[in-house]
Amino acid sequence: MDQLKIKDLEIFAYHGLFPSEKELGQKFVISATLSYDMTKAATELDLESSIHYGELCQEWTAWFQEESEDLIETAAYKLVERTFKVYPIVQEIKLELKKPWAPVHLPLDTCSVTINRRKRRAFVALGSNLGDKTGNLKRALEKMRVRGIHILKESSVLTTEPWGGVEQDSFVNQVIEVETWLPVPVLLETLLSIESEMGRVREVHWGPRLIDLDLLFVENQVIYTDKLILPHPYIAERLFVLESLQEIAPHFIHPVLKQPIRYLYQALKQ
Repeated sequence: MDQLKIKDLEIFAYHGLFPSEKELGQKFVISATLSYDMTKAATELDLESSIHYGELCQEWTAWFQEESEDLIETAAYKLVERTFKVYPIVQEIKLELKKPWAPVHLPLDTCSVTINRRKRRAFVALGSNLGDKTGNLKRALEKMRVRGIHILKESSVLTTEPWGGVEQDSFVNQVIEVETWLPVPVLLETLLSIESEMGRVREVHWGPRLIDLDLLFVENQVIYTDKLILPHPYIAERLFVLESLQEIAPHFIHPVLKQPIRYLYQALKQ
């Protein structure tokens, strides 16, 4: 992908663990590579598809000097986070933050941290069967947006019977496609925190719930850990999930089963 590179932007700021660093300040140096499609900017003079690197450097300087962070990891992470928010055309950022005056008291050229984040597309299933069911879905979507998860597509809201053998009220269900630069474990934690914030209590497995947010796919990633299995292991067994998926992404290929969603939907429906 096309890249904009900025090298060795010097900023004087007050980040560091030691009191002297926060009082006296020191020099920091930022280098970064921003990846985005430059075709329209190059061929059509489309400024919306371009980044004014002078303004970007000014913004980085202002953002970097706004607060005093204990760790340069935090300062670098916040720069990446804010850049993605202000410049949605950016697909990937690799940012190095150098600290040439680090208080090491040894022969040292510089200390630095590098953060690399790339936007990925993911699918999330939403469900609710307590209270204002449809309203719960809308609240969850808004909480995702507030946390910087960009919602690309939304399926229709379906009313479905409970799945899993527990007697309970019917559900409303929906699947969305999102774009996010959050790493998969952080994305999962974010979804769980939204469930908790909305009042979900996990008492009965597959039981009633105010809100349920299941991570279905993150591009073609296959993950198996104690905390997360991707793709979600029950996708091919849940007709309501496949119905919603085939509405918004019929040609998406299941990375394990190697079949398009529309095939899996038709097979289970029959």
